[in-house]
Formats: sequence, C-alpha cells, structure tokens
Amino acid sequence: MRAKERLKARQLRMQGLSIREIAREIKCSKGSVSGWVRDIPLNPEQIARLKLNQDKGRAKAANHPNSPKQVWSKIRQDISDAAIKEIPCVCSKDVLRVVGSALYWAEGFNASVNTVSFSNSDPGMIALMMRFFRTICNVPEEKFRGIINIHPHLGVGKAVNFWSKISGIPIKQFHKTQVVISSASKQKRDTLPLGTFKIVISDVRLQSRIKGWIKGLTGWSSIRAVGATG
Repeated sequence: MRAKERLKARQLRMQGLSIREIAREIKCSKGSVSGWVRDIPLNPEQIARLKLNQDKGRAKAANHPNSPKQVWSKIRQDISDAAIKEIPCVCSKDVLRVVGSALYWAEGFNASVNTVSFSNSDPGMIALMMRFFRTICNVPEEKFRGIINIHPHLGVGKAVNFWSKISGIPIKQFHKTQVVISSASKQKRDTLPLGTFKIVISDVRLQSRIKGWIKGLTGWSSIRAVGATG
C-alpha cells in the first residue's frame, strides 16, 4: 500500500504539485510525501506556480478575520475612531491660535526675522496652517506666496494645480518651482509625488506676533518635562 502511495506521490510531484496538494490527494502526511519526492527537481514554470500559490495562500491567511494582522488592524482602527471623538468638531479661535503657533514653532521659526514661512508635504497640514494664517493672523490674500519643491522626474504641472487648490493661493502668486536635483532622485521611491509646499508671507509684524505667541507657550509651566527644575 505504501509503495502505491509513494509512486502516486512521485507522479504528482513530477506534474508540479506542491507537498500539501499531494498529501491531500493521496491522504497521507506531508512529512511522508516530502521524503518520497525530495529528489524530484521542478522546472522554472512549476516553481513559479508554487510560489504564486504560496503568495495567494499567505494573502488569504493574512486577510482572514481572525488572523493576527486583521485582529490588530481592528484594534488600531477602534483606538483611532475613539481618539477622533476626543477632538472637538468645531475649532475655536483660541485652539487654532495655539495649534498654529505650535506647528510654526516646530517648523523652526527663527529662519527669518522678516518672513513667515511654513513648509510641509501633508495637504491637511497645509490646509490647517492656511486657516490659521487667514483666520487668526488675518493675512490679506494678496500677501500669500507659494513655493513647490519637487524632484525633476515628477509632474510639476500636476503639483502646481494640486497645491493651489489645497492652499487657495492663486498660481499667479506662486514663486518659481524649486526642482530638487540629486543623484538618487530617479532611484528614489516616489513617496512625495507632489513634492512639498511652502507658504510664504513677507510680514515683519506678523513674524513678531507669532513669536510672541510661541513665547507664551513656553511660559506654560504645565508643559515642562517631568523632573524639570526651575
């Protein structure tokens, strides 16, 4: 009986079936099948088929509702959904002033004493800062300027239209696009297909005002690190 199973296993292996498929077909353990067929080589087409089936199997297992990947995906999503509710639906001016000032502080506000500028690749961040500048800082529309930084192999025209729509700044108020040329730019993964966008406002008074808000934030004793003295 075992000789018959062994012969059948070898025949199926020569046809390119996997160890699992053979074991299921002849109703035998995978360990036994593996020992019977280990000396049988597979051609490139058969190897490619087995690898494709393995990849499909892994993908199916990963997408199963009870797989660790899916379980943790649901946990993360539940946490994120709950956290969203912790943020007020309506942003007051006080909150927007603090958030905008803190983000500008993180940007490195000492770069210029005459110009206010903020650069980021996240459209949501740019939209938030434009609201800060318009609502809190009362910047006139004609004072806004935009600058795009992008790799040369990416679509400049698409980026210009995209950032104009996100920021609300007319294209005619954009400075010349800054094309970032580097030896690795063509090999670099296109993680920033639309480049980065910089909001520029030439206004000494506004720069001084925002610096004042930032100093106000540094005065909050509650933000001092645990264990800090003084």
